[in-house]
Amino acid sequence: MSSKKPNKVLAPLVIAGITIGFLGAAYKFIFVDSKRTKKDQTEHAVDKPVEDQQN
Repeated sequence: MSSKKPNKVLAPLVIAGITIGFLGAAYKFIFVDSKRTKKDQTEHAVDKPVEDQQN
């Protein structure tokens, strides 16, 4: 029986693609969400003094 030689090019490309996808998702989760959170906090900070004055 002859055994097939493993493809030494495909496996590193697949691993690199998965790694790049994971790092891209992590970047979006950390940095894009933090910008959105900061924007929401500034909007709520403007609203809070109005709420405090009513109480």
